[in-house]
Amino acid sequence: MNRQGDPAPEYPFRPPHTREVDPVSQTTTRRRVFAVSAARSRLAPRWLARLGWSGWLVTGTVVGFVATVVAASIALPVLAPLIVAVLLAVVLAPVVSWLCRHRMGRGWAAAIAALVPLAVVVALTFVALHALRGQGSAWAATAGTAGARLRSAVGTDPVAPLLDATQRHELLLGLAGFVVNGTAAAVGLLFWGLVTLYILFFLLKDGPRFVDGLAARLPVPLGTARELLTDAGFRLRRYLVGTTVVAAVDAVVITLAAALLRLPLLLVIALVTFATAYVPYLGAWLSGIFVVVIALGSGGVETAIWMLVIVLITQNLLEAVLRPLAFGAALDLHPLTILAATVVGALVGGVVGVFVGPPLAAIAVSWRRTLRSDGRAEAPG
Repeated sequence: MNRQGDPAPEYPFRPPHTREVDPVSQTTTRRRVFAVSAARSRLAPRWLARLGWSGWLVTGTVVGFVATVVAASIALPVLAPLIVAVLLAVVLAPVVSWLCRHRMGRGWAAAIAALVPLAVVVALTFVALHALRGQGSAWAATAGTAGARLRSAVGTDPVAPLLDATQRHELLLGLAGFVVNGTAAAVGLLFWGLVTLYILFFLLKDGPRFVDGLAARLPVPLGTARELLTDAGFRLRRYLVGTTVVAAVDAVVITLAAALLRLPLLLVIALVTFATAYVPYLGAWLSGIFVVVIALGSGGVETAIWMLVIVLITQNLLEAVLRPLAFGAALDLHPLTILAATVVGALVGGVVGVFVGPPLAAIAVSWRRTLRSDGRAEAPG
């Protein structure tokens, strides 16, 4: 009740700064907007308007993709130690769990597991240096034979201009620059390796806590987040182990074939074949060309043809049988998809991108399938 005894209004009065909107004027304004839009649409055919919108959509997509690639190419070299440490942690996590089950502290188990990659790298480096030092005469003989055959085929010696007195000074300057750049790269690689080992130790030591924290922050239910992370770890681990198995089999078969053909540089052939097997498709081409060139320089055309046939059989027929057993469902992708992921990874992340491109593509496809199935399962409820 107010002072005059009248009943209080049902709704409060409007503030003095607001005003009522006339429905008639609002409808009139909308009609004018629609009329202007219709008049503008008559200036161009409907198909041309749709084509213009499609062009803007494609342009925005391309610009966004290029910006993403540029940003990733800038960030990935800095994040390369973290990426490599995560990959190694995924592979070595079962080792840490096994050591912990045998009454070893998690810190000591993580330290021992983190030293495994370092021991492997040191062993491979020692073998490579021993192979290069012990087979220097074979290198010289193969290079000399290849140069002679190239000279007979082309009609000139490509090495002679390098030994000319007028160009010797430039050659020495180039070698000096190569030594300086190589030393700087070696120091950078050493620092990169130490940072990777440091990150790897803490990932192995506190891995379960990191996984729980990441699962809690994903924009999906906690159970789905744990399923996605478990699936990603399984696929990465299966991919790395499967690639190692395939690389070892390729290296053994091709090296045995090279030994039967009496080729030199057997250790070098084995190392190159094993290392390049981690690069999908492109690595097979590189190792095949390397082995065939050595066969051509040491045994002639017939030996090179035999080596080419053996390489093709090993990297196509044998791998076609071995890869499904080694990878299982971890890399259930079309070969063109794997090749595209490898190329995009190379453009974005260089060597690291080449290696992680295919498994990341497989993880993305698997996550998309899992999220779709969860969405269909929750839809009826």
